[in-house]
Amino acid sequence: MSFNAEEAYLQKENVSEHLGKIVDRVIAEKPKDAYSLVEVLSRLVKASVQPPSPDAPPEAEADRAEAVAKYFQKARQLDAVPKDEGGEPVQVCSIPNYMEEAEMLSWAGVGFGELESYRVMCSLRNLANKEAEAGLTKLRFWGKILGTGSDYYVAEAQRGQGDLPEGEEEMEVPGTPGVNLYLYYVTNDLCGDWQKLPDVRPAEIVAARKIRRIMTGNADEKVITHPHFDGTEAMFLRAQIARITADTVLCEKGFLFRDEEAEEGAQPEEKEDFVAPPPPVLVNLESWTHMTHHVLKNGRTEYKELPDDIEDEEKAKIEEERSADKPRDMIRGLVGDDLEWTIKQTGDPTVYANPVHSTVVTCVRSLTWPGAVCVARGKTVVNHYVGYGLPARQPEFFPPEPPDVQEEPEDPGEQPQPPGTEEVEEAPAEES
Repeated sequence: MSFNAEEAYLQKENVSEHLGKIVDRVIAEKPKDAYSLVEVLSRLVKASVQPPSPDAPPEAEADRAEAVAKYFQKARQLDAVPKDEGGEPVQVCSIPNYMEEAEMLSWAGVGFGELESYRVMCSLRNLANKEAEAGLTKLRFWGKILGTGSDYYVAEAQRGQGDLPEGEEEMEVPGTPGVNLYLYYVTNDLCGDWQKLPDVRPAEIVAARKIRRIMTGNADEKVITHPHFDGTEAMFLRAQIARITADTVLCEKGFLFRDEEAEEGAQPEEKEDFVAPPPPVLVNLESWTHMTHHVLKNGRTEYKELPDDIEDEEKAKIEEERSADKPRDMIRGLVGDDLEWTIKQTGDPTVYANPVHSTVVTCVRSLTWPGAVCVARGKTVVNHYVGYGLPARQPEFFPPEPPDVQEEPEDPGEQPQPPGTEEVEEAPAEES
């Protein structure tokens, strides 16, 4: 009898599971003569197992059946088209066709399959309907952050300019160019509800750079790590999303431009009549640019103006620190950006005399942030991330560095020594 046949025979009527329980009991109790006690242990194992009732299903099966029924109910709601009270379809914000994007991403070896990609598209549609009052103008699927307990599906939304929360003067204004330009939503289940992430503070980005932590999937969990991170996992997740977005969101060179007559510091615009470079050109790093702002060491995208009443010595020190970490242009090339990239093309790169639809897909993969890719076919560009939210070549342990050496305090000078209590009390007695 072959090994597979023997294994199939043992698996019949749960014989293999029964033998496994006997072995577990031998390991736990460690009898002196386990070989002679096999029959006794077998009877004890059988006696400890309660046979299921033939009339009613076990509790585990009943719970599983109930969970499956609830999931199918949510899945039906996911596929339903949002409608108003009159039964007419509701108009939502602009959402890219993720099924087409997933087909392009599959050429780069990234994606979730057709079924889950369809769920992503339906879930984004329902999110746009529920957040219609939030003033969203565009919604796209950002990617997926893997975790130990569950994963985060992340959606990125464009919004209008908001107001700073009270007491958050250091935070960049929501909805304006910077780390808070976009609004992010996360969910662990595409059939469930989406949770809005808070806007990120500069201090949270600075703290996130000092630690290395895998997500758990619980956004409300307290982040306990060293060095210290003051906040929940939702705040840490938002800081990591800001870092990844600033380093990995790309576009083809020439897609963004600034008007020559525009004011200094004006934001670039998308070129409507943009013509994508041919595939042989896109294999060069010079043909790609960033399309998001660079995050400085202080967690911001630009420096705040210095107050007028600052001392000259402190002002010179701040200007020296700023000169070492200068703000970078939003439309900056990949060459010399201190990040590592690799480019690969799939499809037929041949240029034919008759115009045909190009099948070439160019994939720009980030080696600094494993899991971040940018794929392009013609003028269609898709930025996508699937990973643990950790950069490459980051140390596993972060030993705390000693604080800065403090300056010597000023000499207070000599002070007269106060008289003791006994001397004050004995002084009148000596005079008498």
